Order: sequence, then C-alpha cells, then structure tokens
Amino acid sequence: MSLEPGRYRFNGTALAPLEIDSQVPLFVADSWLTVDGATVALDRHFARFAASADAQGLVRPVDDFLAAVRAALPTTGQWFPRIELTVRGELQLNLRAAPERTDSVTLWSASDDPRTEPAIKGPDIAALERLREQARSAGATEAVILDAEGYIIDGATTCLLWWRDGALTSPPPQFTRVNSVTVSVVNDIAREQGVSLAIEAATPASLEECEVWAVNALHGIRPATAWVNGPRTTVDENRLASWRRVYGDLRRS
Repeated sequence: MSLEPGRYRFNGTALAPLEIDSQVPLFVADSWLTVDGATVALDRHFARFAASADAQGLVRPVDDFLAAVRAALPTTGQWFPRIELTVRGELQLNLRAAPERTDSVTLWSASDDPRTEPAIKGPDIAALERLREQARSAGATEAVILDAEGYIIDGATTCLLWWRDGALTSPPPQFTRVNSVTVSVVNDIAREQGVSLAIEAATPASLEECEVWAVNALHGIRPATAWVNGPRTTVDENRLASWRRVYGDLRRS
C-alpha cells in the first residue's frame, strides 16, 4: 500500500509517520526516481543500501525495512524517495515528490574535496550540497571533485563518464567514490551494444572536445554542455537520444 508524502520510521514491522520532522545526521542514504511505480534497478539501490548499512556497523538485517519501502512506493506520479540509516540506528523513508529534472548540466571544478566518507552515500550529503551551491554561484549546475593532482574523481551529485575513441570511459576505481548504480546500468547498456569500456585518469583540460556525461538516478544521462573555466565539450545528439531510450526502457515496476 502506497503512502502519502512525508517522513516515516520503520518500527520493526511497519513504516510509521514521524511526528516531528527532525533532521538527524545520516550514516547511509540512497535515493532513486520512481515514475508511475517503476524504477530503474531498484534492487541494486537496495543492495547498495544494505551493504553500506553493514559497513557502517548496523548489526540487524534491513530486509524487512526494504520490503516495507517497496510496498509503500506510490504507483502513480513522479517520486524521489530516499531511504536512510541515521546515526541513532533508525531506518527511515523520506517519501518526496521528484524535483524538476533537467536535460543537461554545466560543470565547475571544485577547489577542494569536502567528503569525509567518499565510498558511502549519506554522511556527506550536506557538504556536497554546499559544494553545489558554490557551483551555482559560479554559474554552473554541478561541481566536479578533483584529487590533489587535478584528476577527476566524481561529481557532487553525479558520476562523470566521457567518450574517448569510441569507448565509454570512467575514472580509475582507486579514485574512491560511491559505487554508482546508474553507472553500473549504463555500463551494462554499453556491453549489450558492444561498446568498449575504458578507464582513464583525466584532468578537465584533457577532456577538450570530448563528449562528457553526468549520470545519476534522478536525471539518468545528461550531457555536459558547458564547463566553467574548463574544456569545451561536445554532444552526439543521436547517441544521447538512443541511450536515453534504452535507459528509460529499463524502468520496471
């Protein structure tokens, strides 16, 4: 049975409305886009949340919580639910309407990396949002996190991929970042289409005239159409439209 928008806490058997919408720091969070009850790779989001909760020291299983969340997802409309493990050990669902989605991004290279737990989604949400505020002040919509040598690690709320010599390319795995569900799905599409996957340590400047994609669960695949004080990027409109269709077709209820 689907729920009304709002915040809910799992009491061990069911999701109960939170009487006070307090903002408790998070150990883990995970979110995705649900459209008319259908989601791309929901099971992968659940698996990532369970693995992160275990890594953060939660000793009890989350299976019943995740089953309750699945049953509660609305079957009509566009939603951006977030599941949470708080620092008090509480399991929560924040059932939110989906925010406005955009077709492209403008990137901006951040001067520092504010992440404290870069492999886990949740603890750094507030810090990454502040980074995005800096990007917006600079005329961009997304911040790019670089390492000390200037190599691309991740986006504040997206993962960056780029096309080089016909291959879909990612930053090296040793550059610690959240294990992206959307990247895993896009990589699956590449394998099914016979597209090569590559790994490259790249600086923004090295992506001059490359096609750069920023991907996440809310927006899917978006091209970077500009980079503030950065490289000129390109867009292959036919390829972008084709991959977006395939990605959208993966949405299942």
